[in-house]
Amino acid sequence: MSPGPAIDPSGKVQEPAPRSLKQFLEGLSVVPLEEKASSPRKKAIYLALSRNNFSARDIQLPPMPMEDALSSVENSLSVSCHLPLEEIYYDIHLCRTNQENINALILYAPRKDMDAYLDVFRETNLLDSLRGIFPVSLGIGAWLDLHLYSMPVALVLPQDNVYEMAVYQRGGCLLSGTWPVSEGKDGGKILSAAVKSKFQGLNGNIFHMGGDSAPQLPLPPSNHLGQMPSVTENLGIAAVAPVLAGQQEISIDGTPPRLRMLRPFRLIIPLVLLLILIMSLMYGKVKWDIAGMKEERIPLSVEIDALKKELEPLEQKRGNLRKSTRFQEDIHAFMETRPRLFTLINEVARHVPEGTWFSHFSYEKDTMTLKGESPDALETIESLRSLDLFDQIDLKGQVNRNPSGAERFSIIIKLKGNEADK
Repeated sequence: MSPGPAIDPSGKVQEPAPRSLKQFLEGLSVVPLEEKASSPRKKAIYLALSRNNFSARDIQLPPMPMEDALSSVENSLSVSCHLPLEEIYYDIHLCRTNQENINALILYAPRKDMDAYLDVFRETNLLDSLRGIFPVSLGIGAWLDLHLYSMPVALVLPQDNVYEMAVYQRGGCLLSGTWPVSEGKDGGKILSAAVKSKFQGLNGNIFHMGGDSAPQLPLPPSNHLGQMPSVTENLGIAAVAPVLAGQQEISIDGTPPRLRMLRPFRLIIPLVLLLILIMSLMYGKVKWDIAGMKEERIPLSVEIDALKKELEPLEQKRGNLRKSTRFQEDIHAFMETRPRLFTLINEVARHVPEGTWFSHFSYEKDTMTLKGESPDALETIESLRSLDLFDQIDLKGQVNRNPSGAERFSIIIKLKGNEADK
């Protein structure tokens, strides 16, 4: 339904975006979403924008907890993003691949661009209702997931002045790349070849959405959204699809990345306390009954001994809980004093040429072994040799060039004075 005067109920707010968005939100505040229904007291608003408003970087990580993956990616943002961190808002979309690795998609945008939209929400007193700002392609991927499309799948989306190619799997978006509309459809040949090489499981599942290019995205194999229209009919579905699919909520608005994680260990302490309370009440009732029985001169020593035996496992659990608390404190103290090895890794990341990344790292005694790719392997080695932290840097094996032009290599780094923690 139309949310306000002169606003078409198509799910898309027409340009100029910030001004028309304000008109949209003002109308939303007074017009009920359903006929004969009052305006809701609380709203959850999701805003999907064209991909040319954002930049994206994808990183592959080995199997690890999601919290560690998020921390690792945040520590490398200054290397991954082409803009200074103080000038951008960012969020990190994490999902596990079929091989249990973790794919991290960094989405970021200049603060000044996003502030234009955030100011509209402030002026309409709806900033607290804003749950997410993200590329529309992220929502389209969630819509594909909800409708059980065969995954992985790649989709080419024409948007304003760019073409976007996005790759999706169950639970999230793996890659998002763009090229200018001025280059035409052929401008994406290099990106398409790289996508096919990187994601072997695509098997030709590269479709087009919108325009007249083939093959077009087929109809969904199933509809799990009831009477909601298709995303090809109403792009508003793309804005709300990630939350309907239960995916990580992404918001490029300056708020920290949020992970919804099930942490069973956080329930242990409340459950133990509840058990202690229940046992305490039971013990108190037993003592009360014993006192009454003593007044009636009924011997209850045997039952008291039995009750004490029942409480012994609880005392053992309390002891184990105290040991767990001390162990957690030891881990926290260790993390507060990070080993010097992490500092050395950061130094390597700062001094290698742009476009260099390492897929394998191992450390033994005072020696680090790194495997990776770089536009120029020799330049990478010379950059590291200029550092005063390392005693010796040697190339291991041969330098190979992959189809994309990057050079694959392995290097062995010997640390000075064996300063890194073992």
